[in-house]
Amino acid sequence: MRSALRQPAGRVVLRVPVTAPYRRRVVRALLQEGALAAGGVVSEGPDGDLLLIGAEAARAERMRGLLDRMLGTATTLVLSLERDADALLAYAGLAPRLFQTHGAGSVPALAGLDAWLRALPLASVLRRQIGMGFTPADRRARPAFLRLVVDRGALSGRLGPLGTDADVLEHGRRILAGRLLQAIGDPAQGRALIGPNLPGPLHLAVPPAPSVGRGASGPGGGGMLVATLGLEEAAHPERLLALRVGLAAQGWSLEIEGISAAALRLLKPESLPADWLRLMWSPALATPWAMDALARVDPARLILSGVEDEAALAWGLRIGLRLMEGRAAEAASVPLRPPAPTGRAGAVARPDPALQPRPAA
Repeated sequence: MRSALRQPAGRVVLRVPVTAPYRRRVVRALLQEGALAAGGVVSEGPDGDLLLIGAEAARAERMRGLLDRMLGTATTLVLSLERDADALLAYAGLAPRLFQTHGAGSVPALAGLDAWLRALPLASVLRRQIGMGFTPADRRARPAFLRLVVDRGALSGRLGPLGTDADVLEHGRRILAGRLLQAIGDPAQGRALIGPNLPGPLHLAVPPAPSVGRGASGPGGGGMLVATLGLEEAAHPERLLALRVGLAAQGWSLEIEGISAAALRLLKPESLPADWLRLMWSPALATPWAMDALARVDPARLILSGVEDEAALAWGLRIGLRLMEGRAAEAASVPLRPPAPTGRAGAVARPDPALQPRPAA
């Protein structure tokens, strides 16, 4: 590690957690082959992790994607030799006093990061966002869906010094998103995370290549579960379409988030193979070119996020949006009737069909 840190410019460490013996042999072979193109040295970490130390950053990122797809989980980590020198020295056991291992709830060490993330209480970094459904006749709204997300700010604060590194933060978010998927499938954990009433579909950010169970039957033939993927997935339409088909077969709907005004210049939103498109509010959405792009999309497919003031709310209502998220949208709500009693434990009230858009065909 010390040798690699002498020439850190544009170089990284690729770390692959311990895997089953047969996969470990394959991973080591891939790393050795990758070292021929990306540079660096294949080694083994103090926890038995496999490492490629000193690889060229861009090539290492491509290898990271390949390894994550092969292993079926997003656990491969890339650390910069320029920005993460202290953490890497500590991980290698060369500067043990810089980062000490702590239990979940305190600042983790890089060497024990994955174990710390597995023990971290989900509720401590989870944010609940109620989405509001507006009726066409007036400005009043009712809760229409629930979004559960790993809050980046909360996670960064729990990670301490490691939380300032974007790669570590994204790695942690993916691990916790996978845990959240599993927790929702467990009745006891799911009830605690969702709360007493589910107002409509449950939107969950999912890690790449999600492994999901069958969702309950919902309106429009879609499920009560919605898999939320980042805008980067739109760069691979064929892969996105295949993923949507697979999710639909398991009872899930698909949402693409992070669609900004700038993104509308680069893509055709009406052609994205997704049930819902989540817009990021900014005044630029009201410009003619953004409005032209959105005019080609069924408003029932659009969800406007970041509705924090009257300007955002008024714009959404003006173009006929029926699903919005944010303080201004929640302020326009009216009280809901108490949920009807159900005949089984853990069952949730069905959403008002008048407020639920049908997923796109």
